[in-house]
Amino acid sequence: MKERVKAKSNSKYFVVMIAILFGVNVSLGYLLVKQSRSSLISLMQTRMLEISNTAASMIDGDALERVTPQDEGTEDYRRIMETLTYFQDHTGLSYIYCIKDEGNKRFSFGLDPTVVDPGEFGSPIVYTDALYQASLGVATADQKFYEDAWGRFYSAYSPVFDSEGKVAGIIAVDFSADWYNRQLSTLTLTIVIAALISLLIGGASVRIFIVRSERRIGAIHGQLNQMSDRLMKEIGSSAKDGEIKEKKIDSARSIADLEKQILSMQSELQTQISQVHVRAYQDSLTGVKSKHAYLEAEKDVNEKLVQGSLKEFAVVVCDVNGLKKVNDTLGHQAGDVYIQNASKMICSIFSHSPVYRTGGDEFAVLLTGRDYKNRAAFMHELHRLSQQHIDSNEVVVSGGMSEFIPGQDLSVQMVFERADTAMYQEKRLLKSLGADTREEQADHYDGLNDLPPIDHRKHLLIVDDVKVNREILGEMLKDDYDIYYAEDGAEALETLRSHKDEIALMMLDLYMPVMSGRKVMEAMQVDEDLMSIPVIVLTVDQEAELDSLRIGAMDFIPKPYPDIEIIRARIAKCIELSENRELIRYTQRDKLTGLLNYDYFIRYVEQFRQQHKETSFDAAVLDVNDFYQINEQYGRQFGDLVLRSIGRSIRAFNRKISGIGCRQGADTFLIYCPHQEQYDSLLNNVVRNVKNDTESIVSLRFGIFENFEQEENIEEWFVCAKIAADSIKGDPEKTIAFYGYTHM
Repeated sequence: MKERVKAKSNSKYFVVMIAILFGVNVSLGYLLVKQSRSSLISLMQTRMLEISNTAASMIDGDALERVTPQDEGTEDYRRIMETLTYFQDHTGLSYIYCIKDEGNKRFSFGLDPTVVDPGEFGSPIVYTDALYQASLGVATADQKFYEDAWGRFYSAYSPVFDSEGKVAGIIAVDFSADWYNRQLSTLTLTIVIAALISLLIGGASVRIFIVRSERRIGAIHGQLNQMSDRLMKEIGSSAKDGEIKEKKIDSARSIADLEKQILSMQSELQTQISQVHVRAYQDSLTGVKSKHAYLEAEKDVNEKLVQGSLKEFAVVVCDVNGLKKVNDTLGHQAGDVYIQNASKMICSIFSHSPVYRTGGDEFAVLLTGRDYKNRAAFMHELHRLSQQHIDSNEVVVSGGMSEFIPGQDLSVQMVFERADTAMYQEKRLLKSLGADTREEQADHYDGLNDLPPIDHRKHLLIVDDVKVNREILGEMLKDDYDIYYAEDGAEALETLRSHKDEIALMMLDLYMPVMSGRKVMEAMQVDEDLMSIPVIVLTVDQEAELDSLRIGAMDFIPKPYPDIEIIRARIAKCIELSENRELIRYTQRDKLTGLLNYDYFIRYVEQFRQQHKETSFDAAVLDVNDFYQINEQYGRQFGDLVLRSIGRSIRAFNRKISGIGCRQGADTFLIYCPHQEQYDSLLNNVVRNVKNDTESIVSLRFGIFENFEQEENIEEWFVCAKIAADSIKGDPEKTIAFYGYTHM
């Protein structure tokens, strides 16, 4: 009886256990199927949208809107089909194709790269809500599969926009619903079998079911990993295989693990897609933004213009001069280096603005904020560097800038076109100065030695009469700089004048034979070409520090030398401060001749007068006879050549007599200098230099007002000198006139 009751009880418990096991398995199976279905659909939608969005971003909307099968063979047709075919062949899609919006929620096939049984152009497409959302400009994926003549599919749709921001077409990608159904059916069948086994073998079967479930979940995990790997590699992932493996999780043991793995793979896929986008928006050679990024930025700025949220900006267009010569003589690898150096030069000037490479040797910059405020100084710096690089065979960049004009400019393109025109004007100017242009042929050059290697290392001049001191300091700095040496002050000045455009800083000993360091700095202060070169004083006399700073030194390093890192830091800081000061100083000068502008010239004259109250000074005015006719007869470029030659000659003249000069007006130049007794030979050298430079007869006249009283008004000195110069205007026999009487 007890056994019978026990059997009934066991049966009852068995039934209860079986019921519990059945309920648990049914519940677990339901949750597994539900969560797996949700995760699989989410992963599939994410994958489809990433592919369709990437493909849509690579297709020109204007071309897509107008192209038809009759355009086969055209560039637009070829580019679209190549893009679609790439994704068709490399991403595991069922299909990828274009869709046209016919209106009223009707859609038809566009271009279809499918080889076998493609969709006929213009034939209707099955309508889905996701497709309609894409026609409104929102990329969307189907939540449910649909069926058409090609089978059952889940699809994603991404809009392609034209240049006006309208939807020009839709890119659709199809994944077969059968794959999803097979995965879900297999999982469901496994759960049912496991549940039946658990009912037959009791508690032991629970363990078996768990083991088999773990194995099955691990199999799904492996399939998802394989799919993820294949997609990442086929879209051009930059990660190495080893890096991908390190990111994987061990085989999933539960639904939670499986879900975590799916989320992890989604995140990894998004990272790889982001890298693809970065490559699309970044120029691989220079590291600046790409042409595609510029078009996106242009679209964004145009939208802001429509909204009225952007009131001021400027566009700078740059073109690299001489790239053809580099490519033809040194090869394309050297050409790539040349482009990279041009990019660095542009980026260093416009350091707070986005720089875009819009073509092989073309760049564009969008200026806003503080770069927009300083745009004139930056353009001056670009011209200065390019003009300086002509003689040193470094990179030369032609730049043109144009500002946005409210009420006139309707788009960025209108501003760009004006900047492009200005760039070509600058290119012609640089060409007249000796720069190469892309139109010039390679056979104009003699060979590989015509273009020396491009070198951007800065140069230092170390001046010390003790050889071992020079060598110790040079040895410490040779890895960072190219070094010039001088053993006394006279040799230092000679080296400075020979390499004034190369030397970034001079390290100067104070106590030397022939000429002391103090005398060198005094000479530099009255030489327009040398006064901007920074000086660090080297001496054992620490009491001389204040005196050195007063006469022009920028810093002071005691002997014996401190730690090399301290020296390097001081040098770098001095060069940086000097370059910033030079940029400001450049605004003080006439960009064509390099002489001071009038306002700054008057300021310097005042300073000289206060510092040298006991010295007699003369004021001189130089005018070009019939300069208007020179421009009319020979052209503006030749006229500029004349003015530049006069500027060089006046600077050489001033170096010799410790004077300063400026350009006032188109063809009038002012000179302020200590009183001279023999102006004839000095000024005739200026005339001779100008004639040699221009290979033409250019007539100059000089007016001089000498030995004036210090208390007189500065501007009146030059008015008097101008009167003297005008007194011999039209007289070919006379070159120099003094105020009060004429001097032959």
